[in-house]
Amino acid sequence: MSTAARHGGNDAGPRDGPSLRSPAPHTQVHHLLRRLLEIAQDVVVIGLMVMLLGIALVALVQLFRLAMAPNAPKVILGQVVYILILAELYRTLIYYLREHRVSVALIMETAIVTTVNELILIGHDGPPLRYLAIAALLLVLGGLLTLDRWQARLRDDVNHTSAH
Repeated sequence: MSTAARHGGNDAGPRDGPSLRSPAPHTQVHHLLRRLLEIAQDVVVIGLMVMLLGIALVALVQLFRLAMAPNAPKVILGQVVYILILAELYRTLIYYLREHRVSVALIMETAIVTTVNELILIGHDGPPLRYLAIAALLLVLGGLLTLDRWQARLRDDVNHTSAH
């Protein structure tokens, strides 16, 4: 028995309801324009990734030169953390290309590493209030990252228990 016969209709053909109509022509233009803009945005992100890769390679060469010269370890450590920041940004852009959204957890991790790099570069030359501000920022970012990870675990636990 056909669907139309079960619902008291005839088998002549589908009725013109909102869900059975073909999309309006202007919505196809909107879909095409949105798709073109998404592709353009992906090209921009890929350009950023290529630039980050180039910057990281230049920083790696500078790090190698610093390691061969008799310099203070503070400069070398700052350069290593700088390369790690570039790697985190690169990872964030990869995530964006895959998911087409920004991961807040990745951004918080990058902010923490950047803040630690700033702390390393300041050394003991900064005013005490600046150290308190950096400590407060690290506490807030660490707390937010911990909360995000905790909530992700709870979501995973709920998803696993609801499947059983």
